[in-house]
Amino acid sequence: MEEDPNSLDPSEIFIKYFGTTDTEGVVDLVQTSSDEFLLLGFTNNTTANDYDFYLIKTDSAGNGIWQQTYGYDDGVVGNAESQDVPTSIHLFNNDQNAMAIGTSDISDTLRIFMVNIDLSTGEAVDTFSYQFYDDRSATAIDDQGYKSTLGADVVFDEVNNQFIVLGSVETWSSDVYLTDPQSIFLMSLDASLDWHASDFEPTWIDITGLRLEDTGVKLVQDEGEYFYVATVTIPVGSGVGYGNRDVFISEFNPLSGTPGVNNYYGTSVPDVAASVIAYGNDLLITGTSGNEQNDQAFFLNVPKSLPKTVAGGFVIDVVEDMGIIAEGSQGKDLVRLSNGDITIAGQLNSYTAPGSDREFKENEIVLFRVDGFGNLDTDNFRVYGSEDNDQANAIILREDGALVIGATVDFGSTSMMSLLKTNSRGEFK
Repeated sequence: MEEDPNSLDPSEIFIKYFGTTDTEGVVDLVQTSSDEFLLLGFTNNTTANDYDFYLIKTDSAGNGIWQQTYGYDDGVVGNAESQDVPTSIHLFNNDQNAMAIGTSDISDTLRIFMVNIDLSTGEAVDTFSYQFYDDRSATAIDDQGYKSTLGADVVFDEVNNQFIVLGSVETWSSDVYLTDPQSIFLMSLDASLDWHASDFEPTWIDITGLRLEDTGVKLVQDEGEYFYVATVTIPVGSGVGYGNRDVFISEFNPLSGTPGVNNYYGTSVPDVAASVIAYGNDLLITGTSGNEQNDQAFFLNVPKSLPKTVAGGFVIDVVEDMGIIAEGSQGKDLVRLSNGDITIAGQLNSYTAPGSDREFKENEIVLFRVDGFGNLDTDNFRVYGSEDNDQANAIILREDGALVIGATVDFGSTSMMSLLKTNSRGEFK
């Protein structure tokens, strides 16, 4: 008897859960060169019930090897505990180390928080925190001083032995382009220096703003080219952008932070970028358009030359095209398949399952596929999750075609971090 080509091999797939009886959530996922997974998230399972970075290392089958938490300590007795929430993790030093980045919050005072992690043990080799001190000539005397600074992403530039950090910073400059409450923040940290030395300073800093709230999201490092993706808020009556919040992409010089070509992409509703990958001459981006009552995932295919108009994307009307009952969708991460299609991982909002019982599932994990122009493939649409609030936060593509997803799964009284692996056809069941 011949094997059914559509059958699943149970050894190819897995669904794993990690966490405690408290609250955990996933923010990022990477795969090492030795085929292990690093699942980065947060937990409030701490003595003070504050939030810490939470990192889990597994083998290729999703079995836990070690888990560690990391938190910021300002060393001041009597200060409130810090709320430390990560945003991204990147490998360096031939995958022997990883740098996790996020934001530490003590009584609404924000600072970039970074952890250098030894991947053999999970121990923190070093931690680093940073707040921008604004003493620029265009800043009024009353507004000078340390400013709340948020961490979004970090990459290691091996050629120049530096870490490039993307984030956001509070700015109230008299410069017309920097009078916004939050600007895009970019800096370089020399990896050869002692970051804790009293005279240590970033090699360079670049701050960009559009007079409202602007947020750095992701860095792109590809074939010697550097870009960042941000979400910017367009001022009312401005002649730039598309209105509300838009996707802003800028090339920059890694030796100085000096911006190169840049442009805005969006619709007439808020468009918030979540993730980006580079492929060939293009940048592929996903995120969410709309508002909480009518979210829609988007896909954007932008040439690295960053022209004003592009052919690929924008909004993907998953609910309408699939004929399902839901209040919208969100794009959180994406991978490019070998055939050129794109798989987007995210969340389906307020989903009601099909069938006679029409069970309300709340928010569910969703995987869907689009072509290079953002057209939805209705034959490759998957919904997974519990009966509560679930979301796919990160996705990677293995060489054999299998997908590995980092997700947050809600069990009502607690949420956990989950690692899910499909077979080579992208299926769980």
